Amino acid sequence: MNRVDEKHAARADLGRRFRADDGQLVLKLPEARAWAGPALILLGLAYVLVGGADADLAGRDARIGVAASEGFGPLGQVYGRWRPDVWPIPAAVSRLVFLLGERGKPENGAVLWPSAVAGLAAGWLVARRFIALGRPAVALLFGFAWFGSTALMDHAGSRGMDFLTGLATIAALDRLLSRRSDWVAGLWASAAFLSGGWPPLLVIALSVLVLGRRDADFSFKLVAPPVATAVAWFFWTIEAASAEAAAAALVWPLTQRLQWSLPTSALGWVASIVAPIDQGAAWAVPLKILVAGLPLSPFAFLLFGRSAREGLKADGGLVMDWIRVAVAAAICGAVVPGVATAAALPALMGLLVASASALEAAWSGRLAAGERRSFFGLTTAMTVAWASLTAYGAFVMTIVFTYYRPIGVAFAIGGAVVVATLWRALETRSLRRGVAAMLILTACLKLAHAGFYAPEWTYRYGQGPWGRAIGQWLLPHWTLYTQHEWPEDLAWAIGRPVRLLSSPQHLAFPETGESRHVLLLESEYENWPPSAPKLVKVATFEPPSPFGSRRILARTEGTLTTPSGRLVSRVPAPR
Repeated sequence: MNRVDEKHAARADLGRRFRADDGQLVLKLPEARAWAGPALILLGLAYVLVGGADADLAGRDARIGVAASEGFGPLGQVYGRWRPDVWPIPAAVSRLVFLLGERGKPENGAVLWPSAVAGLAAGWLVARRFIALGRPAVALLFGFAWFGSTALMDHAGSRGMDFLTGLATIAALDRLLSRRSDWVAGLWASAAFLSGGWPPLLVIALSVLVLGRRDADFSFKLVAPPVATAVAWFFWTIEAASAEAAAAALVWPLTQRLQWSLPTSALGWVASIVAPIDQGAAWAVPLKILVAGLPLSPFAFLLFGRSAREGLKADGGLVMDWIRVAVAAAICGAVVPGVATAAALPALMGLLVASASALEAAWSGRLAAGERRSFFGLTTAMTVAWASLTAYGAFVMTIVFTYYRPIGVAFAIGGAVVVATLWRALETRSLRRGVAAMLILTACLKLAHAGFYAPEWTYRYGQGPWGRAIGQWLLPHWTLYTQHEWPEDLAWAIGRPVRLLSSPQHLAFPETGESRHVLLLESEYENWPPSAPKLVKVATFEPPSPFGSRRILARTEGTLTTPSGRLVSRVPAPR
């Protein structure tokens, strides 16, 4: 190499250097405490809000939806009658969202979006507390456990979770756990009363007794707001409805069936085993909470190990306080009639806080040999169960229902990633890889829920298609009359005001000359009394079940008018 080539090579070598003294360039990532909050926000939005309003309403959600379409009051109204189990805040919030939509086209998001936002807010509230205490890893793992649980993915009241009531209860408990029994905690307790009545107040009171701290005890600031709110609500209900309606709302939780007594016969034992599946027995509340917290809730049992509990004092005992609240809420929901729904979400919160703490102990490598074996046993059992479900689900989604083939392919790939990650974790005895496998599993569960379960459940069991088929025969302002209470999810899907008739003869009043529509069973239509207004059949609808009865939409003679008052037609009297 000549002198010119050496000079060019030296210049090229200098051009590749970042620093003249051959120093290394080190990029420092920001502390986890700085980015944990935004990461939790994105995590919650991805897990909860994606597909958050795709399912049809059922059960309690449908009742709230019908009440939201009726108006605002101290209690919700269903079929024009006060409902003692629909309190003002859920009905009012859903009413506000309902008014944003198009009249005559009920949107399931009117009920599901407030529940989803309440679940997100409750999770962010508790996670923020761990970030403030300098434990961002626990906060992030709690985010995966909370937002990735089956309860938050559904966020449906028909599953036994009241998210608006739960948000107010958890916010009050969070305030008490931060050792502040002040006006803010009292206002949250007032919101809990207006969302679910006295059961959430009982959960808060029992939690105060269990905590047993002077700075989180009953104080005037904590007790005065809910008491004043309860008194104001009582007089408001008497003024707007009646004293009977107020009494019915307060007594209604005590009328719920409670099955925690011991069976006295062999048949009783069989019935007690079947009851949690068939009727939702109250004593099965702890089991339901464990299932609602899947897939990460079983890891809470790792805290029975001494090494997993070593880090619980680092946060000032916040994890142990939530565990105490969870145990108290679960017991209260199991033994007190009507409290199971109000106690479910605080108990689930405590369970998943414990799971996050156990996972953080595994992530940081603090588990002893026995706890390590338990951790790998749990992760292996979860992965084997998930691999079996993935194999069957991928076959169904890719071969049987080809409409879901893209979801099925992604589902199969996600399941393979979970298995491969855990396999590598077992080979290397890496606790972090085991935790990562479980976090990937939560993402796969969200994919299956939003992509397959929610739309398929709506198609097979939802009342939306039948309700929309009936509603297309009616203008939005026309009232539909019935002789008995149809399922609330059907009434919600119809999207029209529904009123109950005391008798068929009442269909003629008030006398306005307008034609009135009535929805009847086939037997009711065939046995319509001659003394009632004569009917003309409009349409016949097949039942959702082959064992059900046909539904008949009929109307009386008279004029049909649009909202502007224009005459549409005149129905002749039947011969």
